[in-house]
Parts: sequence; structure tokens; C-alpha cells
Amino acid sequence: MKTALLSLIFSAAVLGAKCGTQDCGKDTPCCVKGFCNRNAMYCAPFSCEPGNSFAPTSCWATPHCVDHVADFTKSGGSFAQIADYKGNPATAAYVSQFEPSNAKQANEQLELTLVKQANNKGFGAVVIGTRAIQYGTVTAVIKSGCKSGGVVSSMIVRNDKIGDEIDFEFVGADRSTVQSNYYWHNELDYTKMVKSQPLPDTVANYHTYQIVWAPDSIQWLVNGHMFRTVKRADTWDAAKGVFKYPEAEAFISFSVWDGGSGEKGTADWAGGAINWGAAPFTMAIKSVAVNCYFKGNETTYKPPAI
Repeated sequence: MKTALLSLIFSAAVLGAKCGTQDCGKDTPCCVKGFCNRNAMYCAPFSCEPGNSFAPTSCWATPHCVDHVADFTKSGGSFAQIADYKGNPATAAYVSQFEPSNAKQANEQLELTLVKQANNKGFGAVVIGTRAIQYGTVTAVIKSGCKSGGVVSSMIVRNDKIGDEIDFEFVGADRSTVQSNYYWHNELDYTKMVKSQPLPDTVANYHTYQIVWAPDSIQWLVNGHMFRTVKRADTWDAAKGVFKYPEAEAFISFSVWDGGSGEKGTADWAGGAINWGAAPFTMAIKSVAVNCYFKGNETTYKPPAI
């Protein structure tokens, strides 16, 4: 679901010169979805398109996984607005992915809020990790923002360029479970979704959500209880001769967005039109812990010179 969200966000919120049909220049070298600029919203590796940018090296290099705990109950080093991010992951483990930003660190948590626009649709928030991960364990303490049907909150490990994804998604239509799914190369098979065990209200209560991603299996856990396992061996597609299993290095993200104003299938899944009288719709995250599967250290990464 995140791909459609980001397309809407960039088309609505981004200004700049076109790329693809018109090359980005050296002063605005980085391309994202048809626009050029030189700041983190365009040049950071989770968004930048090397093939459409001024040069393949215009996009900032990818910082790779290190074990880390982002504690949003404390100030410093865990979150930054993308306008303030200069490409050094040591200064911010997570950043807002676009502007205007509806994400902030406040009340001893990271808050992502869905805001009503003049057209009665919601404009949400995406927060994304500044380091990529290829296999490992991601553990987050979360309250969803889904106080009404139509509101969707997500915890996602995704490579946008390849289309591999592992996720947790919350919908306002069901506050007593969280949904799990995975995708390979943008093959969006929603029939593979599996719900968790019943949970105390996911909006009113913090729960601990965990994805354990290994080369041979994916596990989804809530509060230490594993409710789903997918084995790579079971994803074999004999007709295509491939394992349809997420393998690409990916970025961790969190989002809240308006599913109720989407296409009918999305709106029905999300729980219909949003009841704005139930606002605010704020997804809250206390902490995110990352444990890398590969334990090499990131000694060669250099932040961009900007």
C-alpha cells in the first residue's frame, strides 16, 4: 500500500525541475518521481533514482545496517525532519520522508498524525530509517493511529525500487488485530494477509511488534508471541523458476495514511470513509530496535559533502 501513498505525496507536495524527460542539472542533481533537487528528500538513497539523476553518483550512498535502538522517549539522535538531515545516519536514525511533515518527536514518543485537508481527504506521514537492512530483527513499540475506519497505520520493511516488502498494517475497521503480509517484486497478492491473535485495543495500548527476517524464513510476532512464519522454500514458483521471497536490502518505515479515500477495494479494506470527528489520528512509537543478521561494521561509510 505504501507505493500508492508515496506517489500521491510527491505529486502533491514536491516542486522542482522535471527529470526523466528532462535531465537534472548539476545544481539540482537528484531525481525523485519526475522532480529534481539537491536536499535529502531527493538525494537520500531510500528515494533517489540513480538512473534518472544527473549522474549515478548524485544519489547519496546507502548506509548499511548496524545494531541500534532508537529510543523516542529521549531527545537526540533518533529523529530529524528531512529538511534538517544532511545524510549522516549518526545524527538521526529516522527522518520524515517528505514535506510538509506531520511527524514529530513529542510526549516521549514519535508521533505521526493524519491531518484533514480542504478536500476532506487526509494527508499523513511517513518516517523512514536512514540505514538499510538485509535480514535481521526489527522490534517496535507502537500504538496505532486508527481511531476511525479509513485510517491505516503501517510498519514496513521495503525496497521501493525492487518492490520487496514485509509489513504490519493496522486498519480502523479492526482495532483488535494487526495484519501481516509480504510481497516480492511488487506482486501485490493481498490474499496472503494473515491477522494476529486478538489483542487489547491497538489504538489505546502499546504493543511490541517484531519482524524476524532471515535468509530462509520470516516470522511475525506481537508481544513475544509468534503468530506467523513464512519459509522461503514454500515461496517457490515452478512456472517462473524463482523463489518469491523478499531478499533485497530494504529500509524500515512507519506511516499513517487515509485509506478510506482510496479505490473501492482499498477503502473497503480500511473501513470506509474517515470520521473526522474522531480525530486526532496519531500513530505513536516509543522505540525501534534493529539487530542486523550480518554483523559487519559500517566503518567505510562517509556522509555526503553538502
